Amino acid sequence: MKTRFLCLLLPALFLTVAALAQQQEAPARELYRVHFFKAAPGKLPDLVEAYRNAPLPDNRTPRPLVFRHRVGGDWDLMVIYPLGAKAGLDANPGPLPPALARFRERVMANYAWHTDTYASGPPLAEVEKALAVPEAAKGSGGVYLVEHYTALPGHQKALEDVLRRDLAIARAGSTVLLEHVQGASWDFLVAFRYASWQEWAAAETDPAADDLARRQGFADSDDIGLQLRQHMSAHQDNFLSRVQ
Repeated sequence: MKTRFLCLLLPALFLTVAALAQQQEAPARELYRVHFFKAAPGKLPDLVEAYRNAPLPDNRTPRPLVFRHRVGGDWDLMVIYPLGAKAGLDANPGPLPPALARFRERVMANYAWHTDTYASGPPLAEVEKALAVPEAAKGSGGVYLVEHYTALPGHQKALEDVLRRDLAIARAGSTVLLEHVQGASWDFLVAFRYASWQEWAAAETDPAADDLARRQGFADSDDIGLQLRQHMSAHQDNFLSRVQ
């Protein structure tokens, strides 16, 4: 009886240990609040300036990452607030410090609409490094291609798999993938960073693109878009530059 009990117990123990090891090896994730702003008519310069000089509640709070829209959808700014590993909301937060209250009033007076989305992604240090303006593009703010995707019902995992394989062979300087947690309708947001339009054009015309795609299981580079469209209901591509 004891031998039979041990035979039954040992596989369960091995499975438990394996599950714990897998959890420990899983990469750390952090939360981000992603805003898309449409500026009120004539108010974009003031909205940009407000975020360039945004106050922080304390010296431990990281600055938001601010990007200005160049080509694509009908919005003007993308702002990414790092939130750390956990985030909460308070229905009774109390009065804001004067500087934060003035900043909030200024922003609210300068936009026509905005969206809030909570997303998870790599740790902040990785995101900041990946989205930093390249040294060669300090004066221009660089070139960022930002795509957000909405999956077909039940296709979230399949869409994520295609996106991650695409990122693994991206010819951009660096990339970031954020996954929707709560908010807007998109499921994934992907950012590609380039030092210049010339670097983006070189990546788009890279003669090695087909070989790189085959290494990730695609038929060729054109097959990436075809596979994405098998799993998505909507997507949008936008070019941005870094403001802050």
